[in-house]
Amino acid sequence: MARVLDLIERELKRFNGNLPADLSLIYDGLHYLTQHGDRCHHPLEDRVFARLEEVNPSTREAVNRLREEHEALYAKGKAFRDAVRDVESEAAMERRSFLEVAQDYLQHQRRHLDFEETTIFPMARTHISTKDWDDMDMAEERATDPLFGSNADPEYQRLRSAL
Repeated sequence: MARVLDLIERELKRFNGNLPADLSLIYDGLHYLTQHGDRCHHPLEDRVFARLEEVNPSTREAVNRLREEHEALYAKGKAFRDAVRDVESEAAMERRSFLEVAQDYLQHQRRHLDFEETTIFPMARTHISTKDWDDMDMAEERATDPLFGSNADPEYQRLRSAL
């Protein structure tokens, strides 16, 4: 996910510098992050977080924060996708407004990933048993990832090449 965020940020820097930016590539990256993230990845994480909360109730506050972040990311991702479409269609949207929507999403997404990596996943690795991990079948999610998985979706070929 970080690589996709980096790519989006690279294109936004071009856009902000009045250089040609590939808005369709930004949209493809957002499509991956929002469609795969919101529909596949986050529900899987939610199962992990629920199990973490069961085995260690003291994690409830952190887990609730992540659930709220997932909801916020969905809304911010939709707003950013809509903004990209508006700019692509040359609808009336100020450059500054577009960049604010973009930065809001990207900053929120990076903070979210950082919190997961530094706080939640270490807790999960400590408190969730190997059997529980096996039962949640994390390998299935990695294999079916439409961008990085073994059966990558042709829809993301251009995005894969750009990474």
